[in-house]
Order: sequence, then structure tokens, then C-alpha cells
Amino acid sequence: MEYKEIADMVVRELMEHGLQQQRQEDQQLDSLIKRHVALHEQLEQCVSSLDEASKQLFSDYHQIITEIDIYQERYLYIQGAKDCVKLLKSLGVL
Repeated sequence: MEYKEIADMVVRELMEHGLQQQRQEDQQLDSLIKRHVALHEQLEQCVSSLDEASKQLFSDYHQIITEIDIYQERYLYIQGAKDCVKLLKSLGVL
């Protein structure tokens, strides 16, 4: 396994852990996520009545939005770690 693959795996696991912890600590967020899941199920029912081209369009759109979210979350997580190190250096801790 390459270093980048290992680093990506570690970042992904840390992000998942952090998001799970955030959801446990924030009931409002947990409620929003549950509502999102319910709405997604309703949306899937609506989409099932569409023709195949429209279903594919919806699926492609949803997949791209999800991929963008993943890239942005990963970037922000890593940027946050970099910012933390910068702050600690500026405070003379490191």
C-alpha cells in the first residue's frame, strides 16, 4: 500500500469518527440527518416514476453532488489540520 493510500485511509477514518461524534453530541444535527434520510426515501419514490433518461439524469446529478461533498470535506479536514499546526507554531507551542 502506498503512503498516499494509507494517509487517505487514515483521514477518511478520522473524518468518519469525527462526524459520528458530532452527530452524537448535536441532537439538532442528528434530527436533520434523519429528516434528510426520510426525504431521500420519498425522493427515490418520486424518481421511480420517471422515465429512464430522467432517472439517469437524477442519478448522475446526485452522484456528482456526493463526490463534490466528499472532496470538499476531505480538503477542509486537511486544511484544518494545517491551520492548527500553523496556529501552534505561531503560539510557540511547536
